[in-house]
Amino acid sequence: MNNKNYKSISNLISTVFFIGYFPLRGGGSWAALVCLIYFIFSKYLLVDIFNLSTSVFFIINLIILLLYLPIGIFTINRTITKENPDPHHVVFDEWVGMFIPMIFIDFNFIALLLSFFIFRFFDIFKPFPINLFEKLPKAYGVLGDDIIAGVFTWICIIIIQIFYTFPSL
Repeated sequence: MNNKNYKSISNLISTVFFIGYFPLRGGGSWAALVCLIYFIFSKYLLVDIFNLSTSVFFIINLIILLLYLPIGIFTINRTITKENPDPHHVVFDEWVGMFIPMIFIDFNFIALLLSFFIFRFFDIFKPFPINLFEKLPKAYGVLGDDIIAGVFTWICIIIIQIFYTFPSL
């Protein structure tokens, strides 16, 4: 595969199948929302329809998350430039960040929806120490702040669930 093909595949992945090019602003929000929909759909398909155990579903998603990290670093590094080190069309980082709380919290529609809004808050406003991670070089900075935002989102959902039990829908 030549360098042009790597660049095309990297662009496809780093923009999450071109979601990053949606004409409406907020490509990161669109990527996080599509990630949420994908996760809910895959859970219903694999667990509820094909009767995959929730433990196996969790392990599959954990492996996918671990694979996302080197894939993200590889593809984002081939998509960013020195002039534009964190372009708006690169949204794979939001996909990865949103994926983190979803696989670790109890599957509940309200908790998942709330995690979307909490994640977007952390990703947009980047409170300390999230803002420190975006200063890392290249793809590490692009991915780093979203990974920490995802972890913070997961912690927030855990704290909320200690005090409030989400109703099942």
